[in-house]
Amino acid sequence: MLIKTFEGADMNEALKKVKKEMGGDAVILSSRKAADVAGGGREGVVVTAGLPQIDPPWAHHLPGAPEESPDGLRLSEMDALRDMVDRMEREWGPGSSQRLRDLISRVGAVSDGGGSPMAPPFDPEEEAGRVLVESGFAEEDRREILEGFRLLSYQPIEWNASQVRSLLQFLVSQKIDVTGSLFAAEVRPGRPKVILFVGPTGVGKTTTVAKIGAGLVARHKKRVGLLNLDTYRIGAVEQLRIYGDLMGVPVEVASTASRLSEAIGRLADNDVILVDSAGRSEGGGEELLPFLSVLSAKQEYDLSVVLVVSAGQKSRDLERTVATYQQIRPEALVVTKIDETENLGSLYGLLAHGRTPVSYVTTGQKVPEDIEVAHGGRLAEWMIEGWSRDGSGVRS
Repeated sequence: MLIKTFEGADMNEALKKVKKEMGGDAVILSSRKAADVAGGGREGVVVTAGLPQIDPPWAHHLPGAPEESPDGLRLSEMDALRDMVDRMEREWGPGSSQRLRDLISRVGAVSDGGGSPMAPPFDPEEEAGRVLVESGFAEEDRREILEGFRLLSYQPIEWNASQVRSLLQFLVSQKIDVTGSLFAAEVRPGRPKVILFVGPTGVGKTTTVAKIGAGLVARHKKRVGLLNLDTYRIGAVEQLRIYGDLMGVPVEVASTASRLSEAIGRLADNDVILVDSAGRSEGGGEELLPFLSVLSAKQEYDLSVVLVVSAGQKSRDLERTVATYQQIRPEALVVTKIDETENLGSLYGLLAHGRTPVSYVTTGQKVPEDIEVAHGGRLAEWMIEGWSRDGSGVRS
């Protein structure tokens, strides 16, 4: 894997450098804050990025290599045998070349200086399948990824587990659909951006609203208003009011659609209005249709609907949740509780094949720290390697 490090004044600048030099296929491996960027005495970030890279077949014949050495001759023999394997697989079908694979392994053992038979040869596809199972990928998702793995991994080199994981991360990252920050575009003066957060009960909508609101106030100096439609859950209104008091922003409540116009009108002088809604195990947001009708009828607002789901849900449950909420047409996803889930592969089907891209992920309970703009490379790394807190990220 080709790995390089980039520095920038902030994460956006560092990511631009990654994309410029390594292209859109680069995978973000890690990032951290830095006290002294480029010796300039200023704070910034350092990003480590990688490109999955497999040595080409001609790597053993680079200038300066001893072409006539015994090891070189044996490597040529191995290349010829692998060519024969390739032909047999094409002409006689899969599985017909197992004896030749064993022979290749024995020739490789001799070239390494060993005279005794080696253990069964390392099978990269078998290792890839094992990693995907351990990471929680659904069966149909494993089949899809392994099909791509087969196309890219059949090379005349000796594979190892690290290369397998790197290629899996690359394949997964290419499929994840991300949309970036909900606030990438400038808010138009006099036209507040209204974002309605919807989703099942218990996924963390209220905490997500607080994290995004606090980030907008503290880091982006935006005027923010909070609106609560959740009058069913005990303590829901009080919880949002506490967050509002801590941030120093106004909080309104609208228990019915008829009261929504008046409540949102009192927040109209803000740049952004974040709307928390009641969670439902069933119904797919049908109870919100009257509220949406009121908001959609008002041309002075830019309205977006965001669906919040939990990483702890099973693949089938995630797909069912998204399907039931399609009637209110969410534009983006927020995936919460990344830190509470051991196997994140269950997210793949939703993020790779769902009709709604992911905008944010949350990684803990701290407000506003534990939220990040979703990044395909980081999500792919977490799915294959598991999530771990490193104290940095692509912040909102």
